[in-house]
Amino acid sequence: MVIAEFGTDQFEVTCEPADAVAAADRAVAIREITREVARCAGWRASFAPKIAPDAVGNGVHIHFSFVDEAGKPATYDPAQPGGLSSRTASFCAGVLRHLPAITAMTAASVSSYYRLKPHSWSSSYTWLADRDREASLRICPTVTIGGRDPARQYNIEYRAADATGNPYLSLAAIVRAGLEGLKAKLPAPPLVTGDPTQMSAAERKKLGLVRLPETLPAALDALVADKTVTGWFAPVFVETFVGLKRHETERLAGLDPVAVCDLYRTLY
Repeated sequence: MVIAEFGTDQFEVTCEPADAVAAADRAVAIREITREVARCAGWRASFAPKIAPDAVGNGVHIHFSFVDEAGKPATYDPAQPGGLSSRTASFCAGVLRHLPAITAMTAASVSSYYRLKPHSWSSSYTWLADRDREASLRICPTVTIGGRDPARQYNIEYRAADATGNPYLSLAAIVRAGLEGLKAKLPAPPLVTGDPTQMSAAERKKLGLVRLPETLPAALDALVADKTVTGWFAPVFVETFVGLKRHETERLAGLDPVAVCDLYRTLY
């Protein structure tokens, strides 16, 4: 499905649920097919997080849900806050706990952090909310008209991602973070309402709201500091990933945000 979005010449492309590897394959295919169709029409398509500092951002919103051993929906429990089943809640808690570190993988460019800021229809803090487009993890709306079953529609949207992140790595990071929450049987995160920027530091601390890294170097520092996350990967992979991204940051250090956005616009 292709939907006109808010930004100038901006469109959203969605696809139906699939297992993680197939979903990542589709992300790559959609990007390449879109670029080629645009090129053949005399246009250029870009998937960059920001095509200009003041432009509407482009995210890659990763939706996930669960099924049980019998293939039945296992994400929804109407008796729990927000409709989150206990396992889904623990999974989300794991994602939120490790979110500052995995952001380096899911939002992997300098310009990604021009987008990840408050009041930009994107993530800025580690919070779970019901249908709030500013939340890092968003419980998506369901439709019950005509007796439709909400359990089959119910899903969580991870919003701190964009197309500069390798889709296979992004999904691996989210799944591994969630599994840490399941293994530790973490309690359900609070469902946050309101604007974290309008809360006091004490209120944010009580709700477990942590500001996401505000630059790529800060995200890389958070990644290196989280030994659980780095422990998921071979040391040589972490060393290579962090080294390449730090070099990328150094190469762009002399450019202003307009030039940075323009460069990523052409690359992605």
